[in-house]
Formats: sequence, C-alpha cells, structure tokens
Amino acid sequence: KQCRKQLKPRQFFLFNDIVIYGTIIMHRKKYNNIHILPLDEVRIVALDDIGPERQNGWQIISPRKSFNVYAANSSEKNEWIQHLNTCIESCQKQSAKKLPSELAPAWVPDDAATHCMICNKTNFTLVNRKHHCRRCGKIVCNNCSTKRLLLPSQATDPQRVC
Repeated sequence: KQCRKQLKPRQFFLFNDIVIYGTIIMHRKKYNNIHILPLDEVRIVALDDIGPERQNGWQIISPRKSFNVYAANSSEKNEWIQHLNTCIESCQKQSAKKLPSELAPAWVPDDAATHCMICNKTNFTLVNRKHHCRRCGKIVCNNCSTKRLLLPSQATDPQRVC
C-alpha cells in the first residue's frame, strides 16, 4: 500500500461485501491497524507502471479513504482487480446504493513533489513544509492551502484544502 511517505506492506482480505486491510504481527497471530471498506462504496482504477518501485498497481477509491496498492506481479494485479470488481458489482446490485459523488482523493506521495503543485513557486524545505489537500490529494504549500472545508465523508472537523 502506498502511504504518504513510502510503500508499506499490508495484508488485504477480500470478502463478498467488504475489503479488510492492515498490518499483521506474525508471532502473536494478531492483526493490527485494521481498516474496513464496504465494497458498495468502492471503485477500482488500474494504474500505469511508474518506475521500478511502483509497478502492478491499482487505486482503491472510496468516500472515506483512497489509496494505491501494488501487487508482486501483473498476474496478481489482474486477479485482484478482477475479484474486486466482481464483488463490487455484486454488492452494488444487492444494495441498490449509488456510489457517492464525493470520493476521497488518493494522496500524491511526498517524494513526488519538490515544489507546490498549485503555485509552482514554493520549494519545500525544512521551513516550507508540504501539506496535502484533503479534497484533491495534491501536495501544496501553506499559502495555497489556507482554507478549511468540512468534508463529512472524511472527518467531523474542517480539513485543509487548496
């Protein structure tokens, strides 16, 4: 799973109506940081390969959280996408629920930007910090992300947006 700073190994479990992911502690056989996404709210988009570290990926998009996932090889990627789409279609037919119009963006990884993606002026340093817009996922400077907006599907308090 692509996190803000780096790729992190996560275990994914696909059920008929949900996908569960998180870290696993092997010696105690205990799952940690468990996240559950209902499949009737999820969309899947295949990603193009970018460099040696970001190959065989797809994006999981939902109202609460969106992120990129990478498989070990292309056949594993294709199997995951096929199974996910089959379960999503089945789940959406049964629930008759429409996919929400406002979906959480997948954040651009920190190492993908050296300057603000809005103004293209601010270079990021220890003093000029990177911020992620919660509405579009871009990496922006403080001046370009002074607004706060309530995004009910993501949080109960106003979030930083560009």
